[in-house]
Amino acid sequence: MFFDKLHFKFLQMPLFNKEAHQLETHFDKWLYFLKHLDSFDHIPAILNEPIFQKTFQIAELANLSREQYQAYEQNLLDYWGVKAAVDTAREEGRVEGRVEGGAAVLLRQLKRRFGPLPDWVAPRLAAASPAQLEQWADRLLEAESLAAVFADT
Repeated sequence: MFFDKLHFKFLQMPLFNKEAHQLETHFDKWLYFLKHLDSFDHIPAILNEPIFQKTFQIAELANLSREQYQAYEQNLLDYWGVKAAVDTAREEGRVEGRVEGGAAVLLRQLKRRFGPLPDWVAPRLAAASPAQLEQWADRLLEAESLAAVFADT
């Protein structure tokens, strides 16, 4: 079944003789690209658009030898592995930073509510999980004493 927006254009590439400065439409640019692809050392200024940049990248990959392509794939795998490790470390650092920040805020609130705190409070807050910190922060609002904040934990 044919689609009303589907059109076919037949052309003879040897008859396409426009130079780079004569290209006016994207169709002209594609024809120029296809005709001269094998002779390009770099992307001509007239074709320096995202779609042609991507096409040049694909053409460069297609032109690699089998060994070069395998090395390229291995480098990609190595890159993705390192990137995943960095992303994971970054996220873990963010989580750790939020926990440390929560502990610091809770410590400040405890000092304001109950005055000078015993030496065991700061290390206990530093070792607490996010859920424990949240529980203690909720208790702080209604607790009558420091012991009540940390009760049953």
